[in-house]
Amino acid sequence: MHNPILKTTALLIILIFLPGNAPAAEIDSTVTDQLFNGHMWQLLNESQKTTHLTGIQEGIQLCLSQIKEDLLIPSALMHSMQESGMFDRRRMLFSVQGVGGISKGIDVFYRDAGNLAIPIIEAYRHVTLSLNFSDPQDVARLKLKYKK
Repeated sequence: MHNPILKTTALLIILIFLPGNAPAAEIDSTVTDQLFNGHMWQLLNESQKTTHLTGIQEGIQLCLSQIKEDLLIPSALMHSMQESGMFDRRRMLFSVQGVGGISKGIDVFYRDAGNLAIPIIEAYRHVTLSLNFSDPQDVARLKLKYKK
């Protein structure tokens, strides 16, 4: 290669695609433990947030229905478990405020920069449980779990 422009272009292409040249924060900033985190949440628009939360809820519903089928829990026993508060899937799926309320709660959760590394699914769990009488100390546990 005698053309300096071609040499420079080739060098730039090599540098761009070599692993390890981009800062790790740029590569991993939207992911924690292979799950999207608060950095990703902040990039989503309102429609994308609603879609993401709806997907989480439908995934939970699918898993719960599969567990119920796999365990063949009689409806009387399931009703008894729900009455005792031992098993209440609604507290993980819904809040009186709906998906919009959960989304706003997650927005507030991620306003604290210390929470940005926490995966969205954990923020979802925290917010839905908080809206349904969860322990506020849960955030401290999440921060410790996902501390980098």
